[in-house]
Amino acid sequence: MAAAQLVVLGLVLLGVERGFGAGNISTSMLDVGSKTRLTCTLDSSDTAILGHRWMKGDKVLQEDSEADLTTQFEVDTLESPGQYSCTFLSKPTDRTASVNVKGPPKIKAVKKSEHATEGETVVLACKSESFPPVTQWVWYKIKGDEIEVFNNVSKNKLVVSSETKTELHIQNLVLEADPGVYACNGTNTEGIVAEVLVLVTIIFIYEKRRKPDQVLDDEDMGSAPLKSSGNMNDKDKNVRQRNAN
Repeated sequence: MAAAQLVVLGLVLLGVERGFGAGNISTSMLDVGSKTRLTCTLDSSDTAILGHRWMKGDKVLQEDSEADLTTQFEVDTLESPGQYSCTFLSKPTDRTASVNVKGPPKIKAVKKSEHATEGETVVLACKSESFPPVTQWVWYKIKGDEIEVFNNVSKNKLVVSSETKTELHIQNLVLEADPGVYACNGTNTEGIVAEVLVLVTIIFIYEKRRKPDQVLDDEDMGSAPLKSSGNMNDKDKNVRQRNAN
C-alpha cells in the first residue's frame, strides 16, 4: 500500500514541477477508480483569480468563482479521451492551458437513421472528439457476411472527412440498391489501432406515381354512383305503382 501511494504522489508532483515562473500553468492527469482527474495549477499570479473554467472543444464543462491557484475536473475514464482546456479567469486577461487525454477513437453517429425518397440525396455523418484525432475514416455497407467499402470513386457515393467528422453523401438514391445498414470506421495513432463501428439504417419512402390510364379509370368510377342512384329511383317508382294497384 505504501509503494502504491508513493507512485501516485510522484505522478502528481511531476506535473506540478513542469513549469516555473510567474503565470505558468502546469497540468496533470490521474486515474481515480472509474474517473480520470484533470488538474491545472498556476504557479503564481500578479492579479486576482476570479474563477475557473473547464472546456472540451467548444463545450463548457465546469465553471466556478473560486480564487484558488489550482483547479480540477473529473471525467469518466471511458469518456475521457479528447482535448480539454482549463482557464484561470482574471483581468485584464485570462490564462489558459490545454490538457490532452489520449485514447482510442470514440465515434458517434450524428443521426442513427435517415428517411428519404427515391432520387434524393442523403448525408450520413459520424463525429469524434478523440485525441489523438482520427487519421483515417472508412465508410462501408453491411450486406450479410459481406461488406462494400466506399471511396470517392464509388458510384453515387461521396466521402468527405476531417479529423473530427466524416460524411457519406449518397446521391440520386435508388430504391432497389441503396437501402440498408451502413457503418463508419475511425482509427488513430494511439497504441493499437482501434476500430469503432456505428450502424446507420436508411429507410426509404417510395411514393408510386399513378399512370395516366389509372387516372382515367378513377374518373370513370366517379360516374358510377349516378347510374346506381338512377336505378334505385326506378325501383322506388315501380314499388309505388304496385302499392297503388
